[in-house]
Amino acid sequence: MKKLTIILFIAVSSAIIYSCQKWKDTTAVVDPRITARKYCNDPAAVNYNWDFPGVQDSTVCIYPVNLYEGTYSFNDSIYFEDNILDSGRILQTYNIQLVPAGKNKLLLKGYCSNDIQFTVQRNGLKAYADTTLKLDDTTFAYGQPLCRILDTLTGTIIKSTNDSTKKNLFIEWRVVSDTGINYHKGTAIKL
Repeated sequence: MKKLTIILFIAVSSAIIYSCQKWKDTTAVVDPRITARKYCNDPAAVNYNWDFPGVQDSTVCIYPVNLYEGTYSFNDSIYFEDNILDSGRILQTYNIQLVPAGKNKLLLKGYCSNDIQFTVQRNGLKAYADTTLKLDDTTFAYGQPLCRILDTLTGTIIKSTNDSTKKNLFIEWRVVSDTGINYHKGTAIKL
């Protein structure tokens, strides 16, 4: 009986081994909707990995500075340190230009003779005035030189989230000068 069981086991095992074939991968069917969809694969972009899966394409990337780029009409109101409107200065309107200087660096032109640099957050809702700029080989300034070397600017430009036109920016700057501290607040509307 033992011999018969052993012979039967060997026969069944041999049949199983000889009947097995090596697995062959089949060619996958590619969904045409995936090959037609492009996505951005740059972590610095606002739309990083949107529309994934698809085909990686850097031309569809939207960077934070792209949300601000353009010419704006800025209504500037100046306030004293105690948040009281400076009635001695009239409301001024500037045509300012926001120009990309990289994926998250932005230059504000048209407010003064010099450009003001900002860094935009990845989500694109807030741009901060760069505050660690070198004035010369050894001197750093907290804030940026504004219209005069004695004036330094800190503050933000905020992209409005409640604006259906997506054309409004809110500007809040703190300017420290030899004459005191002022706050510049206002709305910039894209032209």
